[in-house]
Amino acid sequence: MLTIIMRDLKGVSKISDIKEYSIVVVGGANLDIKAYSKNYIRCSSSPGWIEESPGGVGRNISENLANFGQNVIFLSVLSDDHVGKELLRKTKDAEVNTEHIKILSKERFRTGIYSAHLDHNGELIGAINDMKILKEIDLEYIDKNSEVITAAQLLVIDCNLEENIIEYLLNITRERNIVNLIEAVSVEKSLKLKGKLEMIDYLRANIDEAEILLELREKNNKFSFSKRINKIFKKYSKRSELPVMIISAGKEGVYLFEKENGKSKYIHLDAQKVKQENIIETTGAGDALTAGLAAGLCIRKNLNEAINLGIKAASITIQSSLTCNPEIKKII
Repeated sequence: MLTIIMRDLKGVSKISDIKEYSIVVVGGANLDIKAYSKNYIRCSSSPGWIEESPGGVGRNISENLANFGQNVIFLSVLSDDHVGKELLRKTKDAEVNTEHIKILSKERFRTGIYSAHLDHNGELIGAINDMKILKEIDLEYIDKNSEVITAAQLLVIDCNLEENIIEYLLNITRERNIVNLIEAVSVEKSLKLKGKLEMIDYLRANIDEAEILLELREKNNKFSFSKRINKIFKKYSKRSELPVMIISAGKEGVYLFEKENGKSKYIHLDAQKVKQENIIETTGAGDALTAGLAAGLCIRKNLNEAINLGIKAASITIQSSLTCNPEIKKII
């Protein structure tokens, strides 16, 4: 028998024993096109190499969860173009339940594409995403899959969704006592969470996204990293309605902000050391962290242990050109 954390309206504390459970992920799926160059030449053509892999925040989290042995159902939208067909096949092959994905006509819609340019260290130089199709994750689609969603023990939401859909899903989790975990995705997309933080159980964000949500972001941030974290914690401490926040900071590790017995506290968890020559690229590291956190919660790990599982997954992910590295199966 498995035990999973359930949410009551006052916090994540109620425990329920169940025989079967599933994690439902609602979010984006797209093709990742990753271009690498050792000598990037601005405003010109740069020599390098290009690779493709399945991507999308929600899809990546789902595949990683499946690699962790979790029963995961993925809700998203694809076109029936060649890209969508390949994404569907590879996601299904990864043992993610894809039967509820919405498939649209290639005559009207194009599967999402994320095109990134990375330097020789695997660090992002810049990227463009074309994910207009995700607008088709609408209320009708959510309602059609309401039984799947309300049967979930954990609902993972990525902020590629439209703001009204995020709010609708958060209301469902509140009404049905379902634990939710939100992936902020980006600074711009995290803005969709403003005014909704009190409805969230777990929020996974980076330091820039956390600053935006707590209205601490400055155009030219000259503060040191430690001062930025301290400012976030000070603001966090003053607001009783805020969720558990898992703030990723790359080589600086992860900061856990939570409230215990009415008091705020934060814990720093170190990143796993990876030699620079072993880093292929950083795309997907955050998604692996989120998946590790979700999987950890579902296998009865405490919060620190769940985050450390995510940290390990992220460190394995950056050592591969694949956005989702199946090697994470070995750490659970």
